[in-house]
Amino acid sequence: MNAQDVKRRKTDSGTYSSFLINIPLELIRYMQLSRQDLINISLLDSSHRAKFYPLVYERAKLTWRDFKAFNENFKSKDLVRAIRIFSDLKDRKSTTYGEWNISLKGILEKSSNLKELVIEVMSSARCLKYQDKFDTDLSAKIEKLKLISHSVAPNDESLFELTQLQRFHNIKQLTLNGFLLAKDQYFYPKFKTDFSDLKERSRDGRLVFLNDLTLINCKWDHPFSLSDVFSPVYPLPNPLLKLESNEFTSPERLSLFYSKDSSSFVAAERFRSFIDNDANELFLFETRFYYNLKHLSIVILNEDYNDNKYNYYYPWLNWLNLKRIFQTQNEETHEIENKSILTNLESLKLVGWRMATMSELRKVFEIGKELKYNMKHLALYLVRPVPHFQEVSEKEKLELRKVEEQLEIIFNSGRNKHTCIFEVGYVEDCFTDERYVKEYSKNND
Repeated sequence: MNAQDVKRRKTDSGTYSSFLINIPLELIRYMQLSRQDLINISLLDSSHRAKFYPLVYERAKLTWRDFKAFNENFKSKDLVRAIRIFSDLKDRKSTTYGEWNISLKGILEKSSNLKELVIEVMSSARCLKYQDKFDTDLSAKIEKLKLISHSVAPNDESLFELTQLQRFHNIKQLTLNGFLLAKDQYFYPKFKTDFSDLKERSRDGRLVFLNDLTLINCKWDHPFSLSDVFSPVYPLPNPLLKLESNEFTSPERLSLFYSKDSSSFVAAERFRSFIDNDANELFLFETRFYYNLKHLSIVILNEDYNDNKYNYYYPWLNWLNLKRIFQTQNEETHEIENKSILTNLESLKLVGWRMATMSELRKVFEIGKELKYNMKHLALYLVRPVPHFQEVSEKEKLELRKVEEQLEIIFNSGRNKHTCIFEVGYVEDCFTDERYVKEYSKNND
C-alpha cells in the first residue's frame, strides 16, 4: 500500500476516509500493518496523521550501541510501546559488553508507555540480574517480556533462573527461547530490618501475575520441575513470622515448542514427568502451579524422519496422562472440589505425536464419571509412520476421520460443559503452511 493507492481509494469512496479514522486502535494493531503502510496512511491529511503517525513509533528495534543515541536524540519516547534489543551477531564483543554494562534504566525512565520488551542475549540472562540497579517502580509498566538466547544449545551457558527477573514484578506474558531452566537455590528476599518493604521484596524472584508462559526449545534438569522454576518458594528470615504472602504463580496458558535443536528433550525423564502426572512423584505438591491452567500447547516439529532417530524425536500419545485428580477450593463457593489438568483445560493442542492404535485416545482422554470436561477446542496433529514426503493416502485420511469421530464420542457425549471443536491432521500440515515459523524464530524481524 502506497500513498497514491490510499488517495485513490479515498476518491473512489467518500466513506473510506471516515472508515479508517473510526477503526479502533486495537483492531489496527491486530491488522499488523507495516511501518510504511502506517506512514502512507498518515500522509492523507491531518486527521489521519493524528491517528496513524503515532503508531509508526510504537515499536522500536535497537542494538546496545543504539542506546545512547536513542536516549539523547529520539524525541518521541512517549509513543513507544514495545522495544526489541537485538544482538549484533557480527560484533559479539560489543554485544556482550552492552549486555553487561549498558543499563535499561534510561529507557524505562523516559519511555512512559513502554509495555513490552524483547531482549536477545548471547548466552544466559544473568546480565539482567547483576548489571542493572533500577528498582521495580521503573519496570512496573512492563507486562510482556520475551528473552532469546543465541547460545547453540540449552545448557549451563544459557541458564535461566527466575531471579534474573527480580526487578520485573508485573510480567503477565513471558516467552523464553533457547534456555536451560533452573531454580536459584541460593536466593532469598532481602528485607529491611523493620520489614517495611515486605510486600515489594517478597515478590522478588517471583512472577505472581504471570498468565501466559511460552517455552521454546527450553529444557530443565533433575531435580527441577516447571513448578520449581516458575512458582518457587524461598527461605524466610524468621519462620515464626508470617512474612510470605499467599501469592504464587498459576498461569492460564502454557505453551511448549520443540524443534530439531532440542527435540531430544522429549525423550528425557524430566519431559516424561511433565506430561505424565502419575510418573511425577511430587505432582500433588505442584498443583498450585497447574490449578488455573486452561490452555495447553505441546508442539514438537522436526523435519528429520530418519528411521534410526524416529523414536528419539516424537513422543507417543499414550505417554500423556493429565488425568490425575487433585483438590482445589472453589473461589466462589469456597467448597473443596476435585479436578485434573485435563478436565480444567478449555483448549489442548498436541502437534507432533505418534499414535499406534485408536484405543490410545480413550486411554489418554477418557475420565471417570465423577468429573466433567471443560474442553472447547482440541487440536491433534499426528506423525505418520512413513516418510513425510509421501502423499497422504485415502487410508490415512480415513484414519484421521476415525480419530475425529472417536474424539467426538469422548468429549461430546453429554459430559462436557461445552461443545468441543476438533482439529485433526498430520504434522506435515504444520510444515507446509509454516504456521509455527514465527514462534521458533530468533530473528529480529
